[in-house]
Amino acid sequence: TFSTLAQAPAKVKLKPDVEKFISQMVQQHQFNEAALRQVFAQLKGNEGVVKAINAPATSKPWYEFKNIFVTPTRTSGGVTFWTENAEQLKRARDIYGVPEEIIVSIIGVESIYGKRTGSFRVIDALYTLAFEMSERATYFRGEMEQFLLLARENRLDPLAVKGSFAGAIGMPQFMPTSYRRFAVDFDSDGKIDLWENVTDIIGSVAHYLQYFGWVAGQPIVVPARISGTDYKDIVEKGFKPHLTLEKMLPKGVEPTEPVPAELVAGLFSLEAEQGPEYWLALNNFYTITRYNRSKNYAMAVYLLAGAIARERDAQLTAQAVPPANQ
Repeated sequence: TFSTLAQAPAKVKLKPDVEKFISQMVQQHQFNEAALRQVFAQLKGNEGVVKAINAPATSKPWYEFKNIFVTPTRTSGGVTFWTENAEQLKRARDIYGVPEEIIVSIIGVESIYGKRTGSFRVIDALYTLAFEMSERATYFRGEMEQFLLLARENRLDPLAVKGSFAGAIGMPQFMPTSYRRFAVDFDSDGKIDLWENVTDIIGSVAHYLQYFGWVAGQPIVVPARISGTDYKDIVEKGFKPHLTLEKMLPKGVEPTEPVPAELVAGLFSLEAEQGPEYWLALNNFYTITRYNRSKNYAMAVYLLAGAIARERDAQLTAQAVPPANQ
């Protein structure tokens, strides 16, 4: 009888919220109740997750954040990644309208091209955020639901998958909901793999940005000159584009580069070491923040993308110039 008891941990006492979640998974998605109970009986809150979610890198001042993400290592890594995957990156740009350097930069910021995809068990991170912390519990319960579905669909052991402290997965660090909704089988091999399959990863990042409104050929962000005090009202409304550049001019906000006056923008400041810098966020900047809702994040993606594109151009130019003695 002892062995049958060991087989059946069915009545471990679980939190009421967890009990409710399990019965929803059984009713809505036909999960096996005993199997789910067995999984949840092994889970507990993770201190590292709590610490990390309360002090994310994106909350650092810009001048510190920038130096973590816009680095020579990520730049040269990006050039290599682009060279190795040039054909798929071009195809993604042609289909989804997102420039190669933006796709590459996001993968660089998210995981240094797959070198850092997270050391937390995804299920521990999601359990902690969904059942041990009240702040965004509903959101993270939704992610736990999607994660269990993703694991089932892809025959993954839910206790073995690793990811970030927030439960983001794979080289592009997609949350489970995004993985199931926006990831694409870009090489048409019948399955989607955001861990190892670089073609799927490239297509999925581009598809995600296109879905959230990327417009091909439009500027992303432009430095602004400000004067007077009216500009403060615009900053307060945040970086989501809400006012045409034309209407910003009388309020003392002027782009420092030529941009079509009818484009709609938001205005935001970044903490530079010398004091605040002001920038105009256009539609594509806002689209990058759909990946991570932080102006620091979007700015790092933008600057790293520029650095990668410049270094790649310099290398291609150097290769194209024949040696002088020929």
